[in-house]
Amino acid sequence: MKKIVLLSTIVIGCAAAVLSAATMVDKTVAMVNNEAIMSSEFDRLIAPVMEQYKTVTPIAEQSPEKIKEIKQRLLDQLVDDRVLKQEAVNHKIKVSKRDVDQGVAQVKKRFETDAVFQSELKKEDMSEVQFVKRIEEQLLVMKLIDQEIKAKTEPPKDEEVKAFYEKIQQKIKGKDLGLEKKDEEEIAGLAKLLSRASAEQTHARHILVGVEKNADMKTKAAALAKIKSIKKELKEGADFDALAKKYSDDPASKNKGGDLGFFAKGDMVPEFEKAAFALNVGQISEPVLTDFGYHIIKVEEKRAGKKASFDEVKNDLKEFLYQKSAQKRYEGWVKDLRSKASIKLNPIE
Repeated sequence: MKKIVLLSTIVIGCAAAVLSAATMVDKTVAMVNNEAIMSSEFDRLIAPVMEQYKTVTPIAEQSPEKIKEIKQRLLDQLVDDRVLKQEAVNHKIKVSKRDVDQGVAQVKKRFETDAVFQSELKKEDMSEVQFVKRIEEQLLVMKLIDQEIKAKTEPPKDEEVKAFYEKIQQKIKGKDLGLEKKDEEEIAGLAKLLSRASAEQTHARHILVGVEKNADMKTKAAALAKIKSIKKELKEGADFDALAKKYSDDPASKNKGGDLGFFAKGDMVPEFEKAAFALNVGQISEPVLTDFGYHIIKVEEKRAGKKASFDEVKNDLKEFLYQKSAQKRYEGWVKDLRSKASIKLNPIE
């Protein structure tokens, strides 16, 4: 339920979007039932999205057409939000002061101090009263969605869930279900997740001495000498956790004593995976070379693979089907509300 999730988490998850872009001279970007959406509101929404787009998308792949497409999609989202807010008002929906206060408190938790929060408000030329009003409006929309979508969406019957489970099992076996492409891909994705959850898994730690794949022989020799020295310390009784914190070049696991948690086959690079799954619990490997450098691996636990029974995944699949049904109802409902509204969009620059 992409849009519903967006609306239901915006209170706790989009402080940056609410408080991010520089305010420019306001102008109208859209009219929704004679209510204006101003450029300042649009800019606040789009600024973090565009920042992320430009960060993760190679410059050669960035284009004015793609940027315009993103802006149009976000403007449509703003229009949907405005239509929903107006519908909440029409339904005379109310939220308590306590709920609003809790919503505001959740947003503030995203900031290190209240002074940082106030600074962000100031950057946006937004008073705290205005901010609280925005939170209240978002809660009104969430309550409307609860009434009109969640309360009216029937949970799937057990036989529907069972049939869906059987389709996933067939897909795990590699069978073509003869469904539409979208549905086939959806079940294939669930089959992959279920296969991974059911597969043999290993819980391991590692110490990495990083060295680039194309490094010269001298650099590689130095890295190998270092990893061998660490291995020697381990053989002499040193604590793996302590040495990982001291020596490892893996920033993600270093401070956790090299802990990688559980992983299944296919999660790690082949050389690392082969060595890890070959070890017994408590065993420590010799240095293992991958494209990241030299590793020493210690296996903490192992889980045998097994087929996930229907009873084990029944509730998750039931929730998935419920959310899918609710999303479909939500999209149709919003489309109907938009068709009845008077909407005028100005050209996007």
